[in-house]
Amino acid sequence: MDWNNDGLHDLLVGNGDGHVHLFLNRHDNSDPILEGGSIIQAGGTEIDVGMRAAPIVNDWNEDGRKDLLIGNFEGTIHVYLNEGTNAEPDFATSYLLVAGGNVLDIGSRAAPRIFDWNDDGLKDILIGELEGYVYYLKNVASNDNPAFNRAEKLFLKNGNPLRFPSSKGVPRSRLYIADWNNDGQNDVLVGGVDGKVMLFRAASGSTYTVTDHLNKSLNLSVETLKIVKKIIKSLFI
Repeated sequence: MDWNNDGLHDLLVGNGDGHVHLFLNRHDNSDPILEGGSIIQAGGTEIDVGMRAAPIVNDWNEDGRKDLLIGNFEGTIHVYLNEGTNAEPDFATSYLLVAGGNVLDIGSRAAPRIFDWNDDGLKDILIGELEGYVYYLKNVASNDNPAFNRAEKLFLKNGNPLRFPSSKGVPRSRLYIADWNNDGQNDVLVGGVDGKVMLFRAASGSTYTVTDHLNKSLNLSVETLKIVKKIIKSLFI
C-alpha cells in the first residue's frame, strides 16, 4: 500500500486502542525501511474507532482517492472518505457501514476485506470476526455507492460454515483472498489467534447463482500454513 504516492510500499497497522498507525517507507521496495510511525487523524484529531482497529484502504466512492474502512471490537465498520489527495490523504468525519437499512454489526472484532467475491464487477466485503467465521456482504448497488442487504456466513462444500479452528479460545479470523494454486478460482486464507494460517481451496464446480447465497463453494484444506512468504509480500503491495 503506497500511502503518499511516492512509489514506495508503506504499512498501516491498527492497534488495540482503536488507532491506526502509518509507517512510511523511507528506503525502497526491495528492502523497505519504515519510519517511526504516526497515528492517522481525521478532523484534526487521532482516529479512534473504539478498540481493535482493523484498517483496509480502498477507493470506496470511486473518486480516484484512497479511503479508509476500519473494523473494530464492537463489530462495526467505520468509513472515512478522503477529502484530500492521494499524496496527502485528509479525512474529516466518518460514518458506520449499513446493511439492510441498519448499522452493520458482525458481533465483535470486525476485520474487513474488499473483494469482488461473485465476479459481477462490484466490490463486495468479506469480514473476519471474533468467532472465527467469515461473513460476506454482497454489493447490490454500484462501485461508487456500494449498498448491502445483509451479512451471511461463507460455507464449505460439505455444508459446514467456514471457520478457523482453534483450541485457544475464540479464533478471531483474519482473511486474505488469492488464487493460491493458479487454477483460476479464488481461495481463502484465514489466520487466527494461534498464529497459524488455514488454506480453504475453491471447490471444483463452484457456481455463482442467486439461489446460492454463499456464491462460492470451498473445500476445507487439512493443511495448516506457517509463515508464508507469499502472504507477507502481499501486505506491502
